Amino acid sequence: MKKITVLTLGLLCAGLLGACSNQKMESEASTNDKSSMTTKKDSDQSSKMAKDFSLQGVDGKTYKLSDFKGKKVYLKFWASWCSICLSTLGDTNDLAKEQEGKDYVVLSVVSPTFNGEKSAEDFKKWYKSLDYKDFPVLMDTKGELLKEYGIRSYPSALFVGSDGSLAKTHIGYMSKEDIEKTLKEIK
Repeated sequence: MKKITVLTLGLLCAGLLGACSNQKMESEASTNDKSSMTTKKDSDQSSKMAKDFSLQGVDGKTYKLSDFKGKKVYLKFWASWCSICLSTLGDTNDLAKEQEGKDYVVLSVVSPTFNGEKSAEDFKKWYKSLDYKDFPVLMDTKGELLKEYGIRSYPSALFVGSDGSLAKTHIGYMSKEDIEKTLKEIK
């Protein structure tokens, strides 16, 4: 019942909001941060390589971006308080279920204690009560990826090409169909 209520509220809010803005973000933006929020439009552009990371998941496993070299990566940044994020967790879970045998991987990132998020322990307890078990939720406890990629609102998505390049960023809601289309379009 709790899950249905949360999802219903999330869907209602999704119609009203374009993206969950983060009011508590520090204004540490630099020109380099802003340039990382652009979409790669021309293959002749010099591509920015996605920063490798090593983060522990809610499941206790350690995940490194470099472990997925040769695969495309859909990296979703989200927060437990973001209604749009919550309303799209089902799609994220479905994408992850479908990834077996495909050329992509689905990962998600939360940043405990940053931008109004719960503490790591509170988040883990809360998340375990949900029924999304097919995609890893990585804990960016130091907020390093938020800073690296200039994440200022939720949800935000990064698409990493199979060569490790940052292929595309997207701020706000993105349908499952659009995510799949983007994964097909990037190399």
